[in-house]
Amino acid sequence: MSNYVLLLAVLICSATGFPANSNNGRITGGGLASPGQFPYVVSVTEDGRHFCGGFIYSQGWIVTTASCVSGKSASKLRVVVGQQELTIVDPYEETISIYQIHVIDRYNSTTQVNDVALLQLMQNISFSSPDQVYFINYDELDATQPEGTTVGWGATQEGGFESTKLRYASMSISNTKTCGDYSEQEFQTGTMICADTSAATPDAGAPCQYDEGSPMIQTNYGKPVAVGIMSKNRGCSVDLPSVYTRLSVYYAWFSQVAGQQPVDSLTTTSAGPTDPNTGSTSTTAAISTTSGANTCSSIILHHLDG
Repeated sequence: MSNYVLLLAVLICSATGFPANSNNGRITGGGLASPGQFPYVVSVTEDGRHFCGGFIYSQGWIVTTASCVSGKSASKLRVVVGQQELTIVDPYEETISIYQIHVIDRYNSTTQVNDVALLQLMQNISFSSPDQVYFINYDELDATQPEGTTVGWGATQEGGFESTKLRYASMSISNTKTCGDYSEQEFQTGTMICADTSAATPDAGAPCQYDEGSPMIQTNYGKPVAVGIMSKNRGCSVDLPSVYTRLSVYYAWFSQVAGQQPVDSLTTTSAGPTDPNTGSTSTTAAISTTSGANTCSSIILHHLDG
C-alpha cells in the first residue's frame, strides 16, 4: 500500500468556531472522520498511488468523476474500500481491480460539463455492515438544506502532500445561477452544484487536490445521500468556491450502465459529522440485501431530465 494518501483540506478554527487565518489562506486542519462514519467513500489508486475519491454505488460499481479516470488504463487502477488510515491495513479494507471504465459520452474535458464516470469492478465488494463497508444512495440536492458534507483525503495546502487519515468538511451550498468567476459554459446549474466554505462551523473547510471524485453528502429523512461529486475548483483557498457534479441528472445513465441502484432502507447514520447533542456520530442500522450491479430494485429519485 502506498504511504501517500488523499486528505481533505479543512479549516483550522478558533474556539469561537470561526476560521483562523493562515499566512497563505490554505486549509490546514479540521474534522477527522471516525471509523465507519463514511463507509461508502473509496480511494481510487493508480500504480498504488491514491489520486482520486469516489463512492460505492453497489457491490460491483463505483461512482467517480470523468476528469479523474478519462484516458487512463483500467489495468493500472484499483479501488480501495473500507479505508480509514492508509499507513495501516484497516480491519475491513479491501483492494479490488477495475474491469472497465465507463465515462459518460457527453463529458466535456474543457469545461468539465457532465463530469461523471462509473468504474466496473472485477469482483463484488464484501459488504460488512452499513457502518463498516456499504453503499450510499444518491438523490437530488435538497435546496432547503444550506449545507453539505464533503469527504476525502485531499492535500492540506496547494501543491501539498496527502495525509494519512480520512477527513470531512462542512460547506455552504449556493442556489444561485453563478459560481465565483466561472463562466456560463464552466458552471451550469442543471448539471452542477456550487459550494463554498461554511465559516461559522468548527468543521468548515474546502476540498483540495486529490479530493476530486469524492462525494458531497446531505441527510435525507435521517440517512445520508450523495448529491454531488467533487469536480473542480481554482485552488484550495477557503475563499474560492468548488464545483460538484449534480448526480440526480444521471439517473438514466447510471441505470443503463450499472443497473438500478439497490435501495438502502435501513441506514440511519446522519450525513453530518456529529450528533450535536452528544458530540459523536450515532448509527442505528442493519445491512440490506443487495445483489450488486445486477440488482433490479425500485428507487424513487427527484431527478432532472438528462
